[in-house]
Formats: sequence, structure tokens, C-alpha cells
Amino acid sequence: MDLPLWTGLGYFVPGVHQSFVIAICYAAIAPLVLGFATIGLGFFYVAYRYNFLFVSDANVDTKGRVYPRALQHVFVGIYIAEGCLIGLFAIGIGTSVGAVGPLILMILMLVFTVLYQSALNSALAPLINFLPRNLDAEERRLLSIENGGANGNDYDEKDGKALPASPVNGHAAPHKKPNFFSKWLRPDIYNDYETMRRMVPKDIPISYTREQEENAYFNPAITSPTPLLWIPRDSAGVSRQEVHDTRPIIPITDDGAYLNEKNKIVWDSQDAHPPIYEEVPYY
Repeated sequence: MDLPLWTGLGYFVPGVHQSFVIAICYAAIAPLVLGFATIGLGFFYVAYRYNFLFVSDANVDTKGRVYPRALQHVFVGIYIAEGCLIGLFAIGIGTSVGAVGPLILMILMLVFTVLYQSALNSALAPLINFLPRNLDAEERRLLSIENGGANGNDYDEKDGKALPASPVNGHAAPHKKPNFFSKWLRPDIYNDYETMRRMVPKDIPISYTREQEENAYFNPAITSPTPLLWIPRDSAGVSRQEVHDTRPIIPITDDGAYLNEKNKIVWDSQDAHPPIYEEVPYY
């Protein structure tokens, strides 16, 4: 499983994009820093990938908003680097006329960067808060193929034209396997929705309760119940009194944990389901 440095799953790695911005800024003056930055970001990637797969259990979901914000931070480093180069070339004009050409090119590059960022923001803005409708039509088309639709075709709601059939899970890929450069240059073709959809496991037996199906897309602040307060039991009976006084207000329990003779919290680690255990649905 490959993970990007900035994933859209909602998790965030403090320090990664800051290191990237610093590397871009200093690369204009000391290109040797790029080697150290590459090694550092490589370690970041390995550590983050391990934590994401085996350690982290965060329940905070930013709905993919971290990735576009990280892109904006990268532009800060690009602007600083370009401004630094413009200043260096402007200073160099005093000693060499040959610095005029690079100065003009850097000014043009700065203008191009501004235009590119504006275009990027215009393209990302509609996708940050809303899903594109074409994904819904594409999903319905692929589901029609899986369910044995007529010739694997469905109809587009907008113009009523039949959409072409394409292979799905268990069949040939929609396109030949690309090389690294083709995949990098044309993500719209080789990382399209249908290709990414094929990577999602289809043979995992998953069953949802009616409540989970109805509340799957609600904000957790709307559907989450009041969390259970879990305190350790003590021999003096303070926890029992606290449970008796607090239970009418919020859920509370002192089962499954106690204070030993050294006032250390001990809990029943043999039981796989402590009182605060909640089964997370696999979406």
C-alpha cells in the first residue's frame, strides 16, 4: 500500500510540508540541501506510513481538506525561492550584464506561478466542499455493468447518451499498465475514478445496521452519543459514590479497572472489550 506524503484521508503529519517549504527556499542558494531534504522526507514517509497503518487510530476526519492546504503552503516556499533569485539576479546586474536575462526569466516565472496558483485554486474550490456529479454517474454506470446491465451501458442524465462499457473488478483493466512517466504526466487517465475503484476490495463481507446506513454521512457531532466516562474502582468506595452521583447526568462506570495497592491503574487486559469499546464500522 503506497501512501502520499499528504494524504486525503484526513490525517496530517506536522513538519512534513514545513520541511518541504524550507527545502525549496534554501535550494535556490544552497542546492546541496536538496539531498538532505530528500533523505529527511524519505524518513518522514516511512515513519508516517508505518504509523498510519499500525499505530494511529485518529477519529478526526478533515474530509481531504489537508491536502489542498498543504499545496498552498508549498507555494509559499516557491514564492520565497523566486523572490530570493530575483533579488540575487538584480544584485548581479551591477557586476555582470549577463544577469539581465535570468532576472527577466525569473520575473516571468513569478507571474506564471501566480497564474498557475489561481488556476489551481479555481479547479480545487468546487471540489473541497462538494463531490462532482460526474462521479455519481460513473458509479451508477459501473454498478450497472457489475449487475449485468444491457451491454454494460447506462445513460447519462444530462444528455441521455449511452455511456461506453468498460471492464470492472475481475476483468481486464480499463487501460494498459502505464510506466512511471505516463502515470505521472497523465493522472487523469491512469488514476481515474474507475482505476482507483478497482483497488477497493469487493470480497469483504460487510454488513451495516439500519442506523449506520442512515447516519453514515452525518457529522459525528450530530449522531455521536454522549461518551462513557470510565474511572477506576478504589477500595475506599469513592468511585462507587462518584458513579452514583454522576450517572443521572452523563454515562459513567468503574467496571473493568481498579487502583492497586500502589495507586496504579490496572484494567482487565484479558477482556478484549472494555466498557468504552466501540466497534468502528468499516466504510
